[in-house]
Amino acid sequence: MITRVLFSLILTVLVAGFIYWRVPCDLVLIEFYSKNIRGSLFTGFLTLGGFLLSLKTFIIVKMKENVYDNSEYIKIYERNRKINQGISLYGPLKNLSDLLYWAILSCIVTSVLQFSLGLYAKWWSVVICISAAVFSIVLLLFSLLEIKSNLNKWFELIENTKT
Repeated sequence: MITRVLFSLILTVLVAGFIYWRVPCDLVLIEFYSKNIRGSLFTGFLTLGGFLLSLKTFIIVKMKENVYDNSEYIKIYERNRKINQGISLYGPLKNLSDLLYWAILSCIVTSVLQFSLGLYAKWWSVVICISAAVFSIVLLLFSLLEIKSNLNKWFELIENTKT
């Protein structure tokens, strides 16, 4: 979980550096951002953060019921627990919950940045706002991958119990 957040931060810094060093004119960047991007980023990330916030509990509860409380999964967990005492029954579910939490928080913070800091006509405010959007997108992609991993476990358990 922490490695994903660190990777997201590093990628965000790289994007910010790219924007800073590669964009030829500050005024063009500021004008393009304020006219074309800021409003869309605000509404998009506010909507996404609210949607994920309302869906987080449903996702976690359904995964717990259908994957982590499944008798087949518990058998696999007990077998693996003999090999590695450090694993937790609900560890992957907690990782998914934490990742969704940080993705939701970053979406809401990104949205707030668009109508607060994004109103300043300075190159650094534009870079910060766009970088926050990149950070949120990377966290959302990691959340999507984690959800896909949990769904794959669920489908494997369904197939194993049907045969």
